[in-house]
Amino acid sequence: MPIFTKKFAPKVALPRTQRLNVGIPAHQEDLDDFRNIRLNLLDKQLCFVDGVWMSSVKATGGASGTSSGTLSTTAIDDLMKMKRRVKVLEQENNLYQVKMDVLLDLLTENVIEMNSLKNQ
Repeated sequence: MPIFTKKFAPKVALPRTQRLNVGIPAHQEDLDDFRNIRLNLLDKQLCFVDGVWMSSVKATGGASGTSSGTLSTTAIDDLMKMKRRVKVLEQENNLYQVKMDVLLDLLTENVIEMNSLKNQ
C-alpha cells in the first residue's frame, strides 16, 4: 500500500468565458485608447509615453510660431527618448562587462589548475 498517494483530486473547471455569457459574444476592449493618454492644457498637449509625460504644441490653425514650437518640442521628446535608450544600453553594457569579468576569472582559474596538474 503506497504511503504518498493523492486522496483528493478536484475536477478541472472550465474557463470563465465558457461558463458565463452563454450565447453572448466576448467583449473586446480597445486597449490602445488606454495606452495613449493625452492631457490638453491651453496651448500644449502632454502625452504619456513609456512612463514619461512628453509635451507637444497643439496646432492652432496656421500660426507660424506653433510650427517651430512643435519642432522644438518633438526634438526635445526625441532627445529624452534617446537619453533613456542610452541609459538602458549603458546598463546592459555594464551587465555584460561584469559577466565577461566573471568568465575571465573562471578561465584563469581553470588554466592555473591545468598548469598545476601538468607539472605534477
